[in-house]
Amino acid sequence: MITNRDKQYLRAVFLLQGSTQPVGPQELADKIGVSKVCAFQKMRRLEALGYGEYQHREGLLLNQLAIQIIEQDIKKHHILEKFLEDTLKMTSQEACDHSNQLGPFICDRLINNIANKIGTNMNCNCGNCIETTKNSAELEHCHWLNKSI
Repeated sequence: MITNRDKQYLRAVFLLQGSTQPVGPQELADKIGVSKVCAFQKMRRLEALGYGEYQHREGLLLNQLAIQIIEQDIKKHHILEKFLEDTLKMTSQEACDHSNQLGPFICDRLINNIANKIGTNMNCNCGNCIETTKNSAELEHCHWLNKSI
């Protein structure tokens, strides 16, 4: 089972271009602020969970399943963020901060109900449309993805 911490590592590898080239443990360790050994162990765990392939002396290369997890988390964040802005009249920053704190604890069923309630034909402040999938290069500009590491 994937944990929220595992997802944080997936996002970090993704931001280091791990969907197109292997990311080494030292590079990941520097990004997240952990030891190289810790990063290596997490990379092997992510590989064992089926989210990529660890290539000897190169690093972890994410697969499509990992990208789907990242995309789902981004979408979940943006839906919740937009709901907080529209319904509770929070500022964009407040909504983003609260969505970041609440997101990991909200089930997919509730997110789907919120999305149906508010509609999904909208853009987040970072320009990521909630209803359409973006490519990896576009997702890298997501405000939440960058600050969630």
